[in-house]
Amino acid sequence: MNRICAAAWRVAAGGASLAASLMFVCVFLAFIYKIVMRYAAGDAVAWADEISVVLFVWMIFWANAFVVEDRRQIRFDLVVRLLPPQWRRAAAIVRLLIVGGLFAWALPGMIDYIAFLWRERTPVLSLRLDFVYSCFAIFAVAVVLRSVIALVQLLRPHWRQHV
Repeated sequence: MNRICAAAWRVAAGGASLAASLMFVCVFLAFIYKIVMRYAAGDAVAWADEISVVLFVWMIFWANAFVVEDRRQIRFDLVVRLLPPQWRRAAAIVRLLIVGGLFAWALPGMIDYIAFLWRERTPVLSLRLDFVYSCFAIFAVAVVLRSVIALVQLLRPHWRQHV
């Protein structure tokens, strides 16, 4: 059963990474198209800007939710790294409780506000803003779930592997 779960996890992680990569490629292509159209045809293509911005927002939150591992995130751990393992564990638990707790506390309001944005649309392509910013809700849920998983791992007997 563990092998099946591990294989499913690898497939999901690969799919998430592929999706982020495709978003990056689309941003790059829209950017190149905009430059070519501006200087070759003298046409300012507004939709390319909008697509680039929307995809960039999605790419950042998607990648941070599903692709970038927690240990690869930027953090200020200059002091924490100097602590003995027990204290590092305690600091990690406190950090996870604060970050995961704040995101969990704010999640209902975030989702409510994002759902409220269905009325508004982007200026050029008229994309609904609830769709545009739903990536932030996905990111927030992922932060909460990752915090819970990391807390469980730190409270287990083999916690040293996760500090």
